[in-house]
Amino acid sequence: MWSWFLARLGGIFNRIASVIIFLVLLFIVVGIVGVFTQPKLPGEMVLSLDMRNGLPDQRRNNPFVDEHNVASMIDAVTALAKAESDDHVKGLFLRVGGGLSSSEAQELRAALKSFKAKGKFVIAHAQAFYTTGMGDYLLASAADEIWLQPVSSMNTAGVSTTSMFLRGMLDKIEAKPEFAQRYEYKNAANMFTEKEFTAAHREASTRLIESVFESATAEIAASRKKTRDEIVALVNGAPYLTQQAIDKKLIDKQGYDDEAEDAALARAGGKAEIKTLSEYFKMSGSPWVGMGRPTIAFIQGDGQINDGASSSDFGGDSSIGGDTIAQAFRDATDDDNVKAIVFRVNSPGGSALASDQILDAVKKAQKAGKKVVVSMGDVAASGGYYVSLSADKIFAHETTITGSIGVLSGKIVTSGTFALLGINVRPLGVGTNALIDSAAQSFTPEQLAIFNRGLDQIYEDFTAKVAAGRKQPVEKIREIAKGRVWTGADAKARGLVDEFGGFRAALEATKALAGIPPDSEINLKRFPAKKNPFEEIAEMFGTSVEVVRTMAMMGKVMEAEPVADLTRILVNDTKENQGHQMLMEPQKTK
Repeated sequence: MWSWFLARLGGIFNRIASVIIFLVLLFIVVGIVGVFTQPKLPGEMVLSLDMRNGLPDQRRNNPFVDEHNVASMIDAVTALAKAESDDHVKGLFLRVGGGLSSSEAQELRAALKSFKAKGKFVIAHAQAFYTTGMGDYLLASAADEIWLQPVSSMNTAGVSTTSMFLRGMLDKIEAKPEFAQRYEYKNAANMFTEKEFTAAHREASTRLIESVFESATAEIAASRKKTRDEIVALVNGAPYLTQQAIDKKLIDKQGYDDEAEDAALARAGGKAEIKTLSEYFKMSGSPWVGMGRPTIAFIQGDGQINDGASSSDFGGDSSIGGDTIAQAFRDATDDDNVKAIVFRVNSPGGSALASDQILDAVKKAQKAGKKVVVSMGDVAASGGYYVSLSADKIFAHETTITGSIGVLSGKIVTSGTFALLGINVRPLGVGTNALIDSAAQSFTPEQLAIFNRGLDQIYEDFTAKVAAGRKQPVEKIREIAKGRVWTGADAKARGLVDEFGGFRAALEATKALAGIPPDSEINLKRFPAKKNPFEEIAEMFGTSVEVVRTMAMMGKVMEAEPVADLTRILVNDTKENQGHQMLMEPQKTK
């Protein structure tokens, strides 16, 4: 009996030892495969960046992202910062034409300006400037040469906005909008409550597009070595066909994308190869990562602000979760290595409570001695401005949409709509105001008074916090607030932001506030840490990280040529031993 037990125990240990040996050998094979299959960057290269479909401000939770393009605007800026000091990189081939916003163009223009200052070139190509907006041409104008496909169109004609008003439709279906705002410029609910622009809505929207137009035409004029009046006149004459655009010196050359790419390679000296910015970034890494350097925390919020956790999905939608971002600030605050914090905000607003949760975490970080610098993206309005207002410095682009310091709320009463369909909606509630949010009935006078008191308190609290954060009298803030949206240019003139600039400008300012010399290298540490692809897939499909990791590793091993050859030999040998009648694949003739 005892000998039988020892024999069984020995068998178990042998099996365990076999598994361990197998795993060790597997890791060795993976390492060897990695050494021989790891792609290398060429000695000379021209990087390519395709902006025709734009880039999200923040990386999406998608491990299957297009490998030909970098995952986010911040990644593009980071990769260009690395490339500008890389002697192997000679220039950049840029594709444009899909409809960028002006603020997105300004973010990349700043990166290209720094890139070119190190002796690199940029050649831009558009199949067409499809939209009438200014963003695509604003970005292209930063290039040394702009190419446009023959017999194509340059439709860059100005800045516009369109508002939709649904009140007439709601009246037809007997739906009653009941909204209130603080104050007249907080116009997001006007689409439900109005049939036309109010005076305040028209004034704010008109000034917004005027300001974007002013900033864009001024930057284009500087890049194309013309006066702003000349650029305005040319834009007012658009659209143009390719040859007309060349004649008016808006475009430099005409040609197809491969011809422009060949011109970029020729300018690089003839020995260069094209590498996408994504490929370059994956192999070269970030210039702001390294051991033994001063650490700056990087916290990024992109999308609508909501209670709970941040999220992003395959479709490109993302949200800023109050819990996630507040915890990121708490973790960065508790990290003794973190000298200061850069907070990137790209959000139209959302939950007032989640916004306040994030602002509280920002203030606690500052109280603990961490300087906080905000870098605004395309938009940082309403709750997006709220989470930013306490920062030691706020950076925005001239065309960033910001402000909207106000509040609105309400409901649409739909009992009349259902009645048209013969449906009777009859709510019941226990508690005087249990039905205050019900879409089945209007506010009672008492409920409306409670509702408005709540809006007043939120507005007073919001403006008081802006006044404290911006160190201005609350009366002045309430005068320029009223829910009005401003461009970054107009916001800076009113003291709502401090400086013009993008992510890199904010990063340099953070270093200065942290007492880090400007020429010192830094370690930019993300909070929360970016999930690796294994974690992303596991989260999406509800499996364990280790299962995904093992499957991926096995797949890589099986794809390696030496392993594939060995597998083929073993399979064929097995088939031969089983009889030729089982062969179902063509055999090589020797």
